[in-house]
Amino acid sequence: MKKSEFLKNSMTFGAITGLALIIVGVIAYILDLQNSTINSFLQYGVMIAGIFLGTRNFRDKINFGSITYGKALGSGVLICLFSSIIMALYNYIFLKYIDPDFIGKLLEMIENEMLKQGLPDNQVEMALEMQRKIMTPTWISIIIIPSLTFMGFLFSLVTSIFLKRKSNPFDEAMREVDDKKQ
Repeated sequence: MKKSEFLKNSMTFGAITGLALIIVGVIAYILDLQNSTINSFLQYGVMIAGIFLGTRNFRDKINFGSITYGKALGSGVLICLFSSIIMALYNYIFLKYIDPDFIGKLLEMIENEMLKQGLPDNQVEMALEMQRKIMTPTWISIIIIPSLTFMGFLFSLVTSIFLKRKSNPFDEAMREVDDKKQ
């Protein structure tokens, strides 16, 4: 097995997962469900499915039906890294060009929540000022990459338990034959 096959599989499933996350995000935007719990669960479900399907594809179709826990974990994290890059690009375009007022609406929602909690006006204003500095299309997009990759790491810790599979001697012999051909 070559590292390039591992990387290619992770990139392919990362792209598929990223596009699926964008579709869920667009539907949530159209239905005005961006900040809903159901949207979060759908996003997490797409990530878990992408990790599971991508890692299983690598295990069964490329790696002769076997994969270690560590390799499965690495596959899941890479899949999420590549999907997070796609999501970061989409979010930048969305926040910069499609709905540039979205951040303002979000800040307004945060302000209302803080006021509901009874925080003093000066404290709310100070917190919002800090939020305005980091809530730009660029910063939000940059933050998406480590955030989604970390979520992918957590999900991969669990999915790898179910995907790991030891190889048998026949698989090892087939892998050696395949490696010699290349």
